[in-house]
Amino acid sequence: MTTAVLLLNADYSPIKVIPWEKAVCLILDAKARLVTGYAGKMLHSANKAMEWPAVVALIRYASVSNKVRFNRSNLLARDGYQCQYCGVLPKTQGGSPNLEDLTLDHVVPRAQSRNGEVVLPWGSRKRVSVTCWENVVAACTDCNARKADRTPDQAKMKLMRIPHRPTPWDAVRMTLIKMKVPREWASYLPEDSAWRDYWDVELDAD
Repeated sequence: MTTAVLLLNADYSPIKVIPWEKAVCLILDAKARLVTGYAGKMLHSANKAMEWPAVVALIRYASVSNKVRFNRSNLLARDGYQCQYCGVLPKTQGGSPNLEDLTLDHVVPRAQSRNGEVVLPWGSRKRVSVTCWENVVAACTDCNARKADRTPDQAKMKLMRIPHRPTPWDAVRMTLIKMKVPREWASYLPEDSAWRDYWDVELDAD
């Protein structure tokens, strides 16, 4: 069973996943309150016993700016280890994502960049670096080869969703997709979270 702890803001919105030691320090320093503990699991010291925290909430609201490092592992996690063109989620026999079958695709290809920048083909047609959150998606090897040095429109392919810089909730979700989600966290995940009713996610990309 995991001993990680889901940290909530004072309004009970998820912030991030933290080690249990950090959660205990926050509680003892009166910076957080215990919301729920792991059933039947206790922490003991020389003169005190307490529930092993599963979910804790900050006493005072904190501004959140969960910045996610732009790298292959995090980008695949943002996209749920799923090809953003055909929707395939390649898995190994053990059920983990088969990362060898996933590539990173530049939506507007490098070949069409100018001075290392491209114009996004949606919304305000924002100009961005060719390699950034907004212009790179997970793609299976077949879709990447089919698209080649073309935009999705040029290749007559459709993106499942527009790529974006991760939000604070994305940062939490990207942590959850890499671990088994405890049942004790269920009530504190957003209603649109795929993990509210799914407790077997063990997709470790590291």
